[in-house]
Amino acid sequence: MKLLVPYVGEVQPADARLIRLAEFLGIECELLSLAKSVKQWVGYVDSAISDRASCLVVNPRVLQEWTGADEMPADLALFFQAHFSHILLHSPRPDSFDSSVLTELSCGYLDGVQGIESSAQSYEILPDSKDVCEAFAGLSFGPVNPGSDRTFTISADTSALRQLISIAGRPFMAVMRREDTNLWFLGCEDIADLNEEVGNAPLSEYFSRLVPHAMALRSIFGEQCWRPSEQHACVIVDDPLLQQDYGFLNFESLLGLMTQHNFHTTIAFIPHNFKRSAPTITRMFKENGGRFALCFHGNDHTAAELASVDTTQLNTMLEVAENRMNVHERLTGVGCDRVMVFPQGNFSFEAMTVLKSRNFDAAVNTVPNPMHCDNRLTIGEIAQPALLRYGNFPLFLRKDSLHTQDVDIAFNCFFGRPVLIVEHHNIFRNPEPLVEAVKRVNLIAPKIRWSNVGDLVSKSTLRLRAPDGSYHVRAYSRSVQVSNDSGIVQRCLIEWKQSGQSSALDDQVLQDGKPCGSYTLGDGVIRVSVDLLPGNSREFSVVHQNTHEKMDTLGFRWNVKAFVRRRLSELRDNYFSKSSWVLAAAKALQRCLPH
Repeated sequence: MKLLVPYVGEVQPADARLIRLAEFLGIECELLSLAKSVKQWVGYVDSAISDRASCLVVNPRVLQEWTGADEMPADLALFFQAHFSHILLHSPRPDSFDSSVLTELSCGYLDGVQGIESSAQSYEILPDSKDVCEAFAGLSFGPVNPGSDRTFTISADTSALRQLISIAGRPFMAVMRREDTNLWFLGCEDIADLNEEVGNAPLSEYFSRLVPHAMALRSIFGEQCWRPSEQHACVIVDDPLLQQDYGFLNFESLLGLMTQHNFHTTIAFIPHNFKRSAPTITRMFKENGGRFALCFHGNDHTAAELASVDTTQLNTMLEVAENRMNVHERLTGVGCDRVMVFPQGNFSFEAMTVLKSRNFDAAVNTVPNPMHCDNRLTIGEIAQPALLRYGNFPLFLRKDSLHTQDVDIAFNCFFGRPVLIVEHHNIFRNPEPLVEAVKRVNLIAPKIRWSNVGDLVSKSTLRLRAPDGSYHVRAYSRSVQVSNDSGIVQRCLIEWKQSGQSSALDDQVLQDGKPCGSYTLGDGVIRVSVDLLPGNSREFSVVHQNTHEKMDTLGFRWNVKAFVRRRLSELRDNYFSKSSWVLAAAKALQRCLPH
């Protein structure tokens, strides 16, 4: 099945953006040229189409320009209904011609297009729309966008019409079935450009121009478009040593919270502290592997250490961090996921390239940009599991509890972004905001899997079923786990996007830790194919060559500075944080230290 997009002369801008979104989702599109000189409209379309199982895109502007009529020809509407399995109407204007298109296609159930008078209204996603709207079902948020949002007026009989999203009680997104055809109605006059920069803008600013269209396309094309393999979540607590108490954090109390409210915590552990873990706490980690885990949090956690642009220093620093965590694992039996959380959120492009060359799986951060860089994220970037703009090394984004809102959780689940919640020890002075965030996640996505960040990034993949029945898997981590939960053999094609300088000689692909027999590299993508038996699971990983130079040591001055900063930070967290005026004095002293 294809998305069939009619045009006259040139493709309408809104249709071009819809095509871009469809292709972004992995859907094949086909253009249908409409000649203006034609008078027998039905006969012309009948002879021009090759795949009647396609989804026909109806943009009223195109039909008006093609037919030159004052109203939608009734016979053309009937032909569309009889010959296409799906019809997608979008970009309606509040005028008479567009209203006639709506009336004819809906057989009178909808009879007009209306503008929005005020932004002080909300998008209401119907609770019973989960099969289409997925995690958004039942949510209400705003404000709406009067500049492009439109609603439909309905006739007295609405039995055949299913509202999915409404504004002020009127349908904004709806679907109806007419014999063998599903008719989709989207009330936004515009559609988002995936290259549009949105940065940290709230979702309500572009929701109606993006998400309903993606909902409709995913519902129409099913497994034939990219969709998340699984939904994942994790709480990450930065900085604490593995001791009974750290600041306001008590590990036994945290374990009780996790058990009661069903979530997982990964500690972003500072490798500097590799010899200071308490046996009682490391034993707790080993006995509760489904609740606790570790990942890297820099090396010494000195100010902006991973914002350095010196690749030799970065390479040395990361080698020290890895060696420390290897020793920590030998001493305690607790492993560390190869995922980096940047200290204080600061990193450089060079740090991403060195992390990639040292075969870290991914990075996690609250800030999406390198230090002193004001790049704004695009819609196309945030509608994927991870950012790949920095040398194609994956960067997963996280938010604190208070900013983990319902609509953000739904957006992440819909597009395959894991829900990552970041906190520090001070949240446990009053953990209610964290508990409430966890409850929101479990309510909106009851099937979500709470796991450690290493497992989470390896399973944050997108999946698409090709026409030949094979499954394509798009990886967003150096290592990826692929499973076959069906009862038959499945062929899977796993792909990693690589930077332009990567070559087959530089990279190696492993299957379950052993060299993979064959893989291909083309168009900047590494691909490997495997036949998975029923119930089988395999881990595939790309091994990169590290060509960066390194020093013998970071130096005495560096180590002294790191030692002093770490001890001051611990005094702040364990003692000063419990007195506001003492905490302020400690922070002032810490700022006086040379970076």
